[in-house]
Amino acid sequence: MAITEEDINSGFKRFITNDIFSEEQFLERETFMEIRSEFQDGKVKLVSQKSMSHSRITMNLFLALNKQISESCQIFMLTLLVYLPKDKSYFYPDLSIVYDTPKIRRKTKKGLDALTNPQIIIEVLDKNTAEYDMGEKMMCYLKLKSLQQYVIVSSERKLIITYTKDKDGDFKVKTYSENDDVLMGECKIPIEKIYNKVGFGVESEEEKE
Repeated sequence: MAITEEDINSGFKRFITNDIFSEEQFLERETFMEIRSEFQDGKVKLVSQKSMSHSRITMNLFLALNKQISESCQIFMLTLLVYLPKDKSYFYPDLSIVYDTPKIRRKTKKGLDALTNPQIIIEVLDKNTAEYDMGEKMMCYLKLKSLQQYVIVSSERKLIITYTKDKDGDFKVKTYSENDDVLMGECKIPIEKIYNKVGFGVESEEEKE
């Protein structure tokens, strides 16, 4: 279903900004919307468009991780929802990794599949998503029982922060920067590979022109 300017100016705009929806309503709408959105506390938030750096970093991560993880693991990119039962929320992480058999929640017959047991979730930050991904969204992710590691990757400089669950169930924070090897689950990836061909500031320079 194509979204017209009339949709945005009328009901669709209200759907995104004001209306309260049930899980079933959100999932049914999400199946035919061309613009992806996320769901939290009955409210819907549009998934913002990604910068060129964001897209490149996400692809670099996928390729590097896919080479190292065991055959029993699976990596999902961007388009697979993750369901967070404690908050009854649905998010689209940039990358999610499952070491066990993926568990899927399908709330309605026509609704989308939502992953319920990711062990690793990775979010690549943009200027307009950084506060959300490192704040409210992160707090929701860390409540997920299956989660072993949450990874935040800056798209503006070589900086990665990992939150890794220890044997006591607490998340320990580690920061990686220039020339470091980043530990993500069973994988060890040079930070240079993650930021390969990423031109910091390219978008802003083009905008000035």
